[in-house]
Amino acid sequence: MYESHLIDATTCTKCELCVKICPAGIIEKTGNINVSFRKDRTDICIHCGHCMAMCETKSISIEGISYETNFRELPVASVDYRQLMEFLMTRRSVRIFQNKPVTREVVDRILDVISTAPFGVSPDNVEITVITDKSLIEKAVPEMSKIYMQLGKIIKIPALGWLIRRSMSQETTNTLMNFIVPHINKGHYSYSDGIDDIARNAPALFLFHAPKGAEEHTVDAHIYLTYALLAAHSLGLGATAIGLIGPAINQSKSLRTKFRIPAGNEVVETMILGYPKLKFKRAIIRPRKKVAYIS
Repeated sequence: MYESHLIDATTCTKCELCVKICPAGIIEKTGNINVSFRKDRTDICIHCGHCMAMCETKSISIEGISYETNFRELPVASVDYRQLMEFLMTRRSVRIFQNKPVTREVVDRILDVISTAPFGVSPDNVEITVITDKSLIEKAVPEMSKIYMQLGKIIKIPALGWLIRRSMSQETTNTLMNFIVPHINKGHYSYSDGIDDIARNAPALFLFHAPKGAEEHTVDAHIYLTYALLAAHSLGLGATAIGLIGPAINQSKSLRTKFRIPAGNEVVETMILGYPKLKFKRAIIRPRKKVAYIS
């Protein structure tokens, strides 16, 4: 009978570290005999790989995960707090780019970093579309602009504006009314003067999307975006998250086709990417004032 989760009793040392580390409690030691997976619980395995990463003798096998493909030996050195802070202080949101393409090799290195990110539940539902064809981005921006210009007009019509706000979460409504609409009213996204205030003339674009309703995909997309932003900075690129692009793509059949977003998927996060044209002179620190300590 085929089993998706197995522990090789001939090599297992019965150290029980896998029993202790499993967050779903699906591994047990029966008396002093064998360590094994509980067949009544393997269906709730989240494929985190913790047990395999902990096993000294590589005695554990799980369907869909392999020691050869999914694991690397841990490096000896790591960054300390000071190095981490210095790295983070030099990262800024970049919106002005050189006219220089982002190569596939660089994109692959960013994807390598994202592959180290945690995810909420199995399976990992987030898909990533990377656009390095700047002309495609440039063709899409006027359509995005048109969507926001129309929104600016509709939102002023009492009944229609009310319906739009009612269909959104309170967070989205506040973002729309307190940030996006004021910018629309100032013509910030109009593109009438040829100025791209949406994709910022970026040479590359990352789209993080997933099937609507898929488990934990929203949180996972946020995490992957964060890893991508840091990876880009480590490679000498500039990047920033852009909240305008995803909603425009989600409601436009034409844009979804342009960017090959699968039917049923929603774009959750987007990141523009390129080589910075300007260099900051100092770091910006934003102390978090709303912190409560409970001891």
